[in-house]
Amino acid sequence: MKKHFITGLVILLPLAITIAVVVFIINFLTLPFVGLIEQFLESFDWYARYRAAIHFFLKIFLLIALFVFTVLLGFLARVVVFKSVLSLYDYILHRIPIIKTVYKVTQQVMKTIFGTTNRSFQQVVMVPFPTQGAYCIGLVSSPAPTICEKTVGISLITVFVPTTPNPTSGFLMMYKEEEVIYLDMKIEDAFKYIISCGVITTDDTGLPPEITT
Repeated sequence: MKKHFITGLVILLPLAITIAVVVFIINFLTLPFVGLIEQFLESFDWYARYRAAIHFFLKIFLLIALFVFTVLLGFLARVVVFKSVLSLYDYILHRIPIIKTVYKVTQQVMKTIFGTTNRSFQQVVMVPFPTQGAYCIGLVSSPAPTICEKTVGISLITVFVPTTPNPTSGFLMMYKEEEVIYLDMKIEDAFKYIISCGVITTDDTGLPPEITT
């Protein structure tokens, strides 16, 4: 019984977590707009009878509308006339205190993830961390800032060492070339290994493991 329960749990949990993440994203994108529309509809007597159905269809409609709006915005961003408007909008947001910091960082992250530039993680490596003799999986991001290299008088490599199981946080380290061990591993495989706390490796098939008692 225990063996079958654990095997079923291994199959069910990824699906449940995926659904939870998708629901969270849908709510995050649509909830503010749905709330505004529902406040307006509450003035009508018939709204109370169909509240659940209206709430559901409003979310679907808003998701489609947001998708269409995003595609349209991306198309207009490539039009010469609209580019000047976006440049003005970008210029204004970069001049507002506090807001400019959040906006600029978010903009750079989005360009790195979804853009066509090479400003992303370049290579999976092993680096000595947190002490000599112990190694961590790291991701080479870029050469170290020139001022850092000039200060110590040697060439340095910037390596991001993610934490597990949450790789969105970690440590930004700078290493000498000879301290870095390059691995023939894909970036996505490295993240799988980190998120799973080392349970999933590049040799895994993704099938539920055999449970032994």
